[in-house]
Parts: sequence; structure tokens; C-alpha cells
Amino acid sequence: MQLFTLSITDLTTFESVPREEWAEKEDLFEIGIRFARAMLAANPNFRHRGMCVAIFDEAGIAVSVMPLDTLQ
Repeated sequence: MQLFTLSITDLTTFESVPREEWAEKEDLFEIGIRFARAMLAANPNFRHRGMCVAIFDEAGIAVSVMPLDTLQ
């Protein structure tokens, strides 16, 4: 298992408070979906604004960037 950091971002100026989660790399898509749903429930104004779920590995390298609109 690895430690990953997830956040919602517009890839320019906005980034949510990051959340850390231990996971296997092959589980990142499902983790991203759950994170997106929780963030949209708490912040419905994120919908249709070009926001993404960004997932970074322990070294801070982006391993996944998923558009939020496709994960709803």
C-alpha cells in the first residue's frame, strides 16, 4: 500500500484541503470517485466548473487527474 493525497482542483488557482489515504494504485479510480461524490455533496457549486480530482503519490507526483464532471 502507498500513501496518496487527493484534492479537488481547477488546475490553476484553486485546490481544496488535501486528504490522505492509504491505497493500492489499482484502487485509485474507485477512491477518486468516492472522494468526488463526498466533495460534491458538501460543495455542489463545484459541479460543471472544470474541477478535477488530483491524486498525488508520496513523492508529490500527480498519478491521476480525473475531471469531476465525469465522476459524478
